[in-house]
Amino acid sequence: MKRRRILLLIPLLLCVLTLCAFTFDKTSTLKDLTHPYINTYECTSAKLGDENLLEKYEYFIITFKDDKNLEVSFKRYNGNPHSYVCEYSVNQDTNELTAEIGILGFKFRQTTIIENGKFTLSMPILGRPLIMVFEVK
Repeated sequence: MKRRRILLLIPLLLCVLTLCAFTFDKTSTLKDLTHPYINTYECTSAKLGDENLLEKYEYFIITFKDDKNLEVSFKRYNGNPHSYVCEYSVNQDTNELTAEIGILGFKFRQTTIIENGKFTLSMPILGRPLIMVFEVK
């Protein structure tokens, strides 16, 4: 009889130990597990050559709307806000973000890596390097 109880108790103990090994964050959502990069990113540094663009612009914001579309928003001090929507893709294995946006008749395609809630855009504009750093807002 004791032997039978012990044999029944061992699998039960193993199940309990296995369940205790996993913890779940009650505040996490499906988005956090499947598309953790979907968020709003604010520009913390923007330089065009030697010029600091944050002195002329109130904000530059990139908002990932869903798993296919993002919105680029910016506003010049004493100016009107502007926003553009474009499609993007993210390689989940490498965290590589690729997006293409058309602004004022020009197409810009950028690929960058999202790491620790931030990414950097870097491209030449009229022969001058544009470097912008975005971080989760």
